[in-house]
Amino acid sequence: MKKPIRRVLPVLLLLAAMGMSSCRTAGSFSARSDSDGARAGRTTIDVPRNSSTKVNHAVLSQSTRGNTRVVIDIADQKGYLLVNGKVAVESPVSTARPGKWTPRGSFNMTERIRTGKISTIYGVSMPYWMRLNSTVYGVHAGHLPGYPASAGCVRLPSQAAELIFDNTTYGTRVNIYSNWDGA
Repeated sequence: MKKPIRRVLPVLLLLAAMGMSSCRTAGSFSARSDSDGARAGRTTIDVPRNSSTKVNHAVLSQSTRGNTRVVIDIADQKGYLLVNGKVAVESPVSTARPGKWTPRGSFNMTERIRTGKISTIYGVSMPYWMRLNSTVYGVHAGHLPGYPASAGCVRLPSQAAELIFDNTTYGTRVNIYSNWDGA
């Protein structure tokens, strides 16, 4: 019995090291309420001028959570929060690394967890978790090395993830395109 464990353990350690900031999860697919101090209103945080996240505060101020949608452009590694069809937030993203897959298509946010979501595969925190339908994939805050690096989820900078989380709700549409033509 010891020999199979000796063979599997190095592989598991390697996988864990490769995906330290990866996000693919298993576990419960049940809907949970916005947790851990969710704000009643929407957020319009100040983003530092040197940040690669761009915020149009005039457009963002029109958010009612019900008039928003998220768009992810895989080719450009960009994510957008649209309010009434206009870009309110533009941010870099990191999608699936080579050999992995970020799903394309139209999804709805079916689970939202502000803090405390942990990947059961990699053991890493995934703040501002927004699950795509009932899949193992989601959009959340994570490390952005400047290229596709996740196990399939869409990683955002923390400030962008917070803005998107606070200006969306359950059922918000998330469109993931290989190439997006714009709003």
